Amino acid sequence: MTDRYWLLIEGGGSRTWAALATRDSVLAEREGPSTNPRSVGHDQAHDTLAELVRALPHGKPLRGVVAAHGAASTRACADEFAALTRRALATAGHPPVPVLVTNDIVPLLLDGDGPVCVVNCGTGTGFAARNGDRWARASGLEWLLSDEGGGHDLAARALRAVVRALDGRGPATALIDAARRWCPPNPGAGASLGETLFHAVHGDPARKPYVASFAPFVLDAARSGDPVAAGLLDDAARELAEGAEAVCRAVGIAGAAPPVLVLSGSLLHSDALRERFLSRARAQFGDGVVPRVAAGPGPGLLHLLDLWRDPAAIAALGRAMPVHADPIPGSRS
Repeated sequence: MTDRYWLLIEGGGSRTWAALATRDSVLAEREGPSTNPRSVGHDQAHDTLAELVRALPHGKPLRGVVAAHGAASTRACADEFAALTRRALATAGHPPVPVLVTNDIVPLLLDGDGPVCVVNCGTGTGFAARNGDRWARASGLEWLLSDEGGGHDLAARALRAVVRALDGRGPATALIDAARRWCPPNPGAGASLGETLFHAVHGDPARKPYVASFAPFVLDAARSGDPVAAGLLDDAARELAEGAEAVCRAVGIAGAAPPVLVLSGSLLHSDALRERFLSRARAQFGDGVVPRVAAGPGPGLLHLLDLWRDPAAIAALGRAMPVHADPIPGSRS
């Protein structure tokens, strides 16, 4: 009988998934808000993660933690999230255990042996590809440096279009009415929509996922035929296609052998953006490209656990991806 268990963690800019698992299957899972310190701050990230861990069946002896998280934007950030995870475990009453942290895009590359390209488009963006033992990654350096085409980028550009329209510096758009529905009540008597938006978007770090929550309004406006919103989605699709092409080129994937194209993230659940992106992807890789919607996080994290047991494989991964990997008992030398 299995008497050792693993904690699995997967998260991004807006949500976190945590589970108790054996080597082969997920036993219990919980979901909560973001635990990315750059989205919500270190204290809230710690408190949320500790609460999620505490909500799982307690008293199970953990052997280690496998975390694939958007917070791991760089190697230093992976180390930082490993420390945050250890602190949350202690808060939840667990003793220290080995921790593996890498970016949340990595498990999506571990399903199958052929060429794979992952396009992740949620609050931010991430692109990665694997072709045999070659790995590559692009974007994922947070909103000031990257994340073009993702939810925060799309929403911020749409809100700027609203302000431009209100000022008379840009075309009229249905996004104005969408912004009125989206933003909280006016901060003061007689406040204009522009002033209300100012107070809505300028605040604590948690405003990043809040701003990104305007993205679904942009998708709806594009479906309804608003040309400004449609243009923003065209731009987002172009950014996604350029990211996919970059990582595929880096690992030697070409149109003659198109990759499995794994689509991940909330914005690619929408046909309004997905079909725009796939049209560009087929132009790049040919009609033979195979799109696949990413499965839930459990299988990929269990594959990542297998990879962790092979130091050579983890070293190869770490040459392209942010990785923090403590030694674990029973790893292959």
